[in-house]
Amino acid sequence: MHRLRRALPSLTALVAFEAAARNGSFTVAAKELGVTQAAVSRRIAALEQEIGRQLFDRRNRRVALTEAGYDLFASVGAAFDGLADTVDRLQSPQVKLTVAASVAFGHFRLLPLLASFRDQEPDVDLRVISEDTWAAPHDRQIDLAVRYGKPPFRGMKVVGALEERIIPVCAPQMAQRLGSLTLTDLAQRADIKKIDSASPEPSWLNWAGWFQQLGWRGSFEAAKLRFSSYSDAAYAAMNGEGVALGWTHLLERPLADGRLMAMDLPSLLPKERHYILIPDRRQPTPAVEAFSSWLASGSPETVEENIDTAQV
Repeated sequence: MHRLRRALPSLTALVAFEAAARNGSFTVAAKELGVTQAAVSRRIAALEQEIGRQLFDRRNRRVALTEAGYDLFASVGAAFDGLADTVDRLQSPQVKLTVAASVAFGHFRLLPLLASFRDQEPDVDLRVISEDTWAAPHDRQIDLAVRYGKPPFRGMKVVGALEERIIPVCAPQMAQRLGSLTLTDLAQRADIKKIDSASPEPSWLNWAGWFQQLGWRGSFEAAKLRFSSYSDAAYAAMNGEGVALGWTHLLERPLADGRLMAMDLPSLLPKERHYILIPDRRQPTPAVEAFSSWLASGSPETVEENIDTAQV
């Protein structure tokens, strides 16, 4: 028998350990595996005895991994993920790629450009999940994700980034009607209707945050029109309903084709970006590498001309 095979603990015990470590509970692990909590506890106790190290701190009804437990969980989790990925690939030979993004990013950035990726990689079976509430580490279906914010992203590693600038945007006819504006005008004039939206990402800026980061200390007129979706806010701006905050990479297409115009006002270069992420336990597949490279390369249009940038 091979030396490595002799050294490995029972697979049943490792499965129980992985489930308990991932869920942080023997009881939840037992429900997942379809066995009793006592059975999970016995298997993990036997594993600890075989290894000679305590893997969990038992705290009343809660359990927490010890340092040795974290070390084993990293290896076991990666091994199980690798096995699952291989089995899935063998069962489904067609190349599959599942991408998760916020609703706004999926709508404005991905959908208008997907045809070029399909032309580049015709054999990839692509699935796009657009949702603003998503926990990547717990979704094994996700191969790649795009999220706005700052690293680290729990359970994910960064493989690319799209730099953003934030500037007030509006329909061209509204920009023409308003004429040349100062930051004071935008803040205080009641006839300039500001459009706001709920945050699709935790670090998404509203008007108050944008003015604050630009260093504005005066009063300002609050937004008169608010949406639960950033996509709706952007379309309201395109329809001439008012002025919205525009993320220039996200809105590259409507800014390039003239549906929106970046106003002649300072822009903000935030610390946050749209990051391209993959689960940190997986090695990027050729399909993931192709998609991330395609996404990071952008489109030929440019909307960065005549934008005065205020970096913070």
